[in-house]
Amino acid sequence: MEERIREVLETVLSKVKPTEEEEKRIISVVERIRDLLRGLDVEVHGSFRKGTWLRGDTDVDLFVFFPKEVGKEFLSKEGLDTIKERLKGLEVKMAYAEHPYLIVSLDGIEVDVVPALRVGEGSEAVTAVDRTPFHTMYVTSKLDERGRDQVRLLKRFLKGVGVYGAEIKVLGFSGYVSELLTIYYGSFLEVLKGASKWRPPVKIPLVEEGRQFESPLIIPDPVDPKRNAAAAVSLRSMAIFSLAAREFLVNPSLDFFFPPEPDVGPVLGDVLVTEVEVLEPFVDDVLWGQMRKSLDKAIRALETVGFKVVDYGACEGNGKVYLLIQMESAHIGEYTVYKGPPFYLETSRDFISKNFHVWVGEDGRLYSLKRRHESSPETLVGNSLALKYKHMVRQYWLKEVKDPCMKLFLRKRPLWLK
Repeated sequence: MEERIREVLETVLSKVKPTEEEEKRIISVVERIRDLLRGLDVEVHGSFRKGTWLRGDTDVDLFVFFPKEVGKEFLSKEGLDTIKERLKGLEVKMAYAEHPYLIVSLDGIEVDVVPALRVGEGSEAVTAVDRTPFHTMYVTSKLDERGRDQVRLLKRFLKGVGVYGAEIKVLGFSGYVSELLTIYYGSFLEVLKGASKWRPPVKIPLVEEGRQFESPLIIPDPVDPKRNAAAAVSLRSMAIFSLAAREFLVNPSLDFFFPPEPDVGPVLGDVLVTEVEVLEPFVDDVLWGQMRKSLDKAIRALETVGFKVVDYGACEGNGKVYLLIQMESAHIGEYTVYKGPPFYLETSRDFISKNFHVWVGEDGRLYSLKRRHESSPETLVGNSLALKYKHMVRQYWLKEVKDPCMKLFLRKRPLWLK
């Protein structure tokens, strides 16, 4: 088994470790952009700076720092305008996170240029990105070349099983959390061995907690112990990773890292697809936050009426977001039973007076048969959408599965589980 694991990991590393040529190309692009920003307080960060990036999947961040005193609003206006002026002539597009930043495309390589505030070590961060220099210093001080390769294996594994990324769309493991786990456990295999035995809540005590956290996975940030670096990791993502780790240690395979195309059989139950076309620029986490709230509201509405929901989720493709709800059946009866009070309570008289079809059950309670107010799943789900998306909706019942994201949703058995 150990020999098989070693062969798999060597193969994976040969595929994900960047080449010298690729690194030189990226350095050349970064230097050309830095030249345009000369005179500003610029630093390279991201997985490229830390040496944990994957081949063909470069995370290069150029941070442009401004004094903390100018404040957060300055970054979104004057700070961003200053950077845009310097980058005139390059292919630049605006992107949005906590505040706007720029994505520069040059020679086939994308570089994020991010305005940030310069804060001192141990000082309170004003924006989420202000801690980044200290994260970089911590990780680079803890990982040697072997350690960086172990992070690469872990990142590719997390991507392969579908739980990589701290954004709301995924609620999984960030690159920084991948690095912290590797630093704590010492190697990729030791991370898997540890994760295979996780029972929430799990604490990874690289440093002492700065306060109490309530999360499935707790990793106090070594840079800011009052912050849980793993706060975004959902219980579902944690469970998938733990199960995958356990399975890999027993049946090692490249499929964990590079999953095959999903093979989906017939659609089981009834799957309602609500298609939302996104027409305007959006902040990714804001959009997915709204989609998740809409889904949660829709599920509550369906189950309150009497539908049996099997599973639900969301995915995206072709500029659209697909909300997927799988039910045992798209149809429920026209009438439903309402449970009333026990016969001995005073409220039983009121229940009888307000209902026509009333009877006493074997349990001594009163019951009534009533017509359902709403029995259309399409209407219930449509009414649950945030107002701004209601005019951009197409709904249909899934008959044939073509879109890859829908295939992944419908395949209930993980691709790596034989």
